[in-house]
Amino acid sequence: MNVFEDLIEELREENLLEDTIMDLRSSQTNVIEDEGRSSQTFTAESRASQNGSVQADETPSSESEPALASEDAERDFYRKRALEEVSSLQMVEHVLSGIEREYMRIVPGTYDDLRAKTALHKFLQVEGDSTTTEYAEAEFHLMRETEAWSSALSARDSKISVANLRRFCENSRPILSSQALLAVGRFYRNSAFSERTRAKFDFVMTRLFSREASGDKRKVLFGRAEMIGHVKTLYANWSSVALYSADDVPLKARAIVAGFEDRVAEAESSLTFDQLIQNDFFKRVHAFKEATGEIFFAPEVVAATIDCNTKIGNKFVDLIRLERERTNPESIEEKYGYEYDQIISDAAAKTLQLVDVLKNLPESEDGEVTDGGEPRSTEVNRTDREARKNKTPLITFELFAVNKWLLLATIVVVLVSTALYFWSSQPSSETSSAESAKDVSLENSDLKEYMRTGRATSETFYAITLPVWDQMAEDKKREILQKALEFANNNGQKNVQLVNFRGRSVAFASQKKEEILNP
Repeated sequence: MNVFEDLIEELREENLLEDTIMDLRSSQTNVIEDEGRSSQTFTAESRASQNGSVQADETPSSESEPALASEDAERDFYRKRALEEVSSLQMVEHVLSGIEREYMRIVPGTYDDLRAKTALHKFLQVEGDSTTTEYAEAEFHLMRETEAWSSALSARDSKISVANLRRFCENSRPILSSQALLAVGRFYRNSAFSERTRAKFDFVMTRLFSREASGDKRKVLFGRAEMIGHVKTLYANWSSVALYSADDVPLKARAIVAGFEDRVAEAESSLTFDQLIQNDFFKRVHAFKEATGEIFFAPEVVAATIDCNTKIGNKFVDLIRLERERTNPESIEEKYGYEYDQIISDAAAKTLQLVDVLKNLPESEDGEVTDGGEPRSTEVNRTDREARKNKTPLITFELFAVNKWLLLATIVVVLVSTALYFWSSQPSSETSSAESAKDVSLENSDLKEYMRTGRATSETFYAITLPVWDQMAEDKKREILQKALEFANNNGQKNVQLVNFRGRSVAFASQKKEEILNP
């Protein structure tokens, strides 16, 4: 077992290898399976000859036997690498097709991989060692076809957003296997560098090396040193070429790693979510990642990024939990809305939508949540229980006295309830923004063709979209969203929030930004 297979086994032990959509060892086409069996037969024959099971008149001399074994091992290595290359491209093809179909609502631009599979078949059928002309031609032909396939995938991927990649990988059912994530990571690592490619690689590697925990939190699977070793192993198996000068790595990588550690310290020292928002923390994290450039792919930087992403995401969940303990989910949603979801998700390399986080937070019987997701009782409740426990003997030995107190308590409760009834019936001057939302007529607006109904608070215009919204292209959606913002501004609102009939947000707009979502 080589080092790469050791990593696969470690991931399997961590329950990261699922029997899911794609599998590196079982997802080959019939051609690949046949050639895989041929490769195994070839290996078995090589081992048999090394063990002396050949005929006596064919037994090689002691001098030529090591050379023959070396040639067989080298040839088998390149056969396996060719199989893994084609298998990896098939997995990427599957992921991109799934995103196009489910989140972009377009027909997948599937690549005709017959030429690549034919080239692979010819390469695996070549007789002789790697120095022959026939072997060189077959290898060149296979390389040309796989590069053409990879280029076609890159062209399709350039139209896919980082957010859609995240949503597909996180919501795919069955869950994407680690082999599929490794294939996608390999694809982005060996693609031409761009900020979008870097961000996608950031997400894939973070998801690969972390596990979901309770309450939208994550847990890193390995220590920093182990992750660096595993990333180096992956690069070696992917034949990844460094995009940066090796001389610059030690100094720049150390500076970048220190920068990520500073941002983790800043997040963990924050006491409120407002504190991070006011300091533009999540935007600064995203900008810092962008500034790293191609040196982001250095193993030391990748490991530090994974650690940073996980801790920032977990801190966000903790701060939202604290916000909910101080107030209520409706107030939090009204205050923050969907405005910060995208930038937080980019900073943490995980889809983190505030409303969903609020819904997923576990609650105790008393409404308080622990850091580990387990319920706990407050000091007040413990004191109350102890007081009730201490009064038990009084109930036992002073039965009539207790009845008198109960009678008095009943009278008090009736009086208080009556007073509360009359008090609550009076109009209150303090109403929530949700209660003060008013209906907005769309009859005289162009928006009525796309939206069912409208309501507005002092800050935000809300509307429910009609089914025609889902059929429109993204450019048309942005045009309608801009009209909705103009309509809101004319009525005194600053923001626009569009939701579908299922209650999921599909668009948001303000003076600073606009965003189209694919729920």
